[in-house]
Amino acid sequence: MSIESNSAYNPSTRIGEVSGVAYYASVTTPNTTFEPHKWEINLVVDDKALDEFSARGYTIKEKDFGRCINFKRNVTRKGGGTNNRPILVNENRKRVDELPKIGNGSKVKIQYADYDWNYAGKTGVGTDLRAIQLLELVEFAEPEGSDFYDEEEF
Repeated sequence: MSIESNSAYNPSTRIGEVSGVAYYASVTTPNTTFEPHKWEINLVVDDKALDEFSARGYTIKEKDFGRCINFKRNVTRKGGGTNNRPILVNENRKRVDELPKIGNGSKVKIQYADYDWNYAGKTGVGTDLRAIQLLELVEFAEPEGSDFYDEEEF
């Protein structure tokens, strides 16, 4: 798959934007599979953008769908309280309360802020997912057989 990413980053504010192909997006409701609960999205971007993120200290993940960056925002703050959900923007650049379920392969644009972290003697750069704009939707497909059973009974 050929991916062309547009990327912009302001080092003085540490805020950037990047477009790419979304995988496993949990942006309208948080991912609650593991603690801490978080809004997140894996974004596959082109090699140029990957090189830029790598040079700034980001971890590049190797997944079966491609090399990607994980953008996330925890639901709860470390000091207590709750973070706001990332801003959702539709294809027409209008802020919305809901987006359709974003299927793997959808094209999106992300706004993020980065920050330095230090934990247990390790350091790195983390992302704060601030906003997501849907550019081109690939319909989310429920897993095969999911209409065969009632989730509440499991």
